[in-house]
Amino acid sequence: MALMAAAAVSPSCGAWELNIRMPTARAVEEAASRLAAESSDAAAPLIHALRPLVGSGGELGRRGGVRCDSWRLAVEAHNKRDWKTVPADCEDYVGHYMLGDHYRRDSRVVVDEAIAYAEGLKLAGNGKEVWVFDIDETSLSNLPYYAEHGFGYTLI
Repeated sequence: MALMAAAAVSPSCGAWELNIRMPTARAVEEAASRLAAESSDAAAPLIHALRPLVGSGGELGRRGGVRCDSWRLAVEAHNKRDWKTVPADCEDYVGHYMLGDHYRRDSRVVVDEAIAYAEGLKLAGNGKEVWVFDIDETSLSNLPYYAEHGFGYTLI
């Protein structure tokens, strides 16, 4: 949680002098408690309408008894094979991951690595070099497709 400084101009200081008051530890704890209470009282999250409140899925995977982050890691490492759909209990988790900051950060790492690779190539320099993109999952996003089809839960 980021601490916010409250700035106020006191009557005894000049127009450009600020009296900055930092929140007390108690105020920070109270704000954290309010946030936790508001989060726990919220209705089931809507994937399309809301960004994730906690991580890339937070408690969503644990609620259904499925460790969705472990399932995702197994799929990404190709240790989980021959799966056809995302487990039902992980649909929300995958949706929040794909619509959240974590997916964007993961995508940025992939883009940065691709750029570094391309910049490191030793080309002949004769003007005949060509770069061929595999359009599916490389230069186009499948995010709209996944959002429309339950983030992998619905078998098409």
